[in-house]
Amino acid sequence: MIELSQEEARLISQPMSRKDIVLGLIRSAIVDGRLPAGIKLDQNEIAATLGVSRMPVREALKQLQAEGLVVVYPYRGVEVARLDPADIREMFAIRGTLERLAVGKALENLRPKDFRGMRETLEAMDRLIDDETANDTWPELNRKFHAAINDACGWPRLLETIDQFRSNVERYVRLYISVRGREQSQREHWDLLTACERNDVAKAQEVIEAHSRNTAEYLISAIEMSEAQARRQPANRSAAEALSGKA
Repeated sequence: MIELSQEEARLISQPMSRKDIVLGLIRSAIVDGRLPAGIKLDQNEIAATLGVSRMPVREALKQLQAEGLVVVYPYRGVEVARLDPADIREMFAIRGTLERLAVGKALENLRPKDFRGMRETLEAMDRLIDDETANDTWPELNRKFHAAINDACGWPRLLETIDQFRSNVERYVRLYISVRGREQSQREHWDLLTACERNDVAKAQEVIEAHSRNTAEYLISAIEMSEAQARRQPANRSAAEALSGKA
């Protein structure tokens, strides 16, 4: 029996195609670390675990390949993609540029009530800075804060592209926090909000680009830690076991 998160249970209840449901479940398992970098994704095992045919699994894996979350190797099959330092620096340079554009457009649309909501989010994050049990709550609040800015830009294609870059590194957020902590990231969040409240476009763009660069460097440390831990884990753990929550 698959142990579903709240988000996964929501996916199952939605009027979606099987391919979209399978896509959401596998993507979620990659993002939250249940399917770590390098693990093989056997289509037959995943189909059996999720109770579907191979077709929606195959279609979902093609989409995840396009998003950069999985890699297809000839004669080896499909694996969860690894990110090396060069990949991370490139992705965050691109994402920083995109978010620079997004915040510039967003400041044309953000209003005082939006800033109040963003401030409430950051205050909630402040209360969790030293809370070691907040590994799920902090990333959610972090996404909420950044989404408040990005969504206000009003450009759906830009948002979709930013989200693709964000999902590819989201799986390392918990490790990033364990390596870097929350303090520096939170200071940058407050600096960004202050610039937005002052309608200082240049400063807001400067802060978001610096935030992306800093995150990239500490994510590299997190990934190195993740891969070291993975090497110490049993090599025979399958994707189906990871999805079903088995040790």
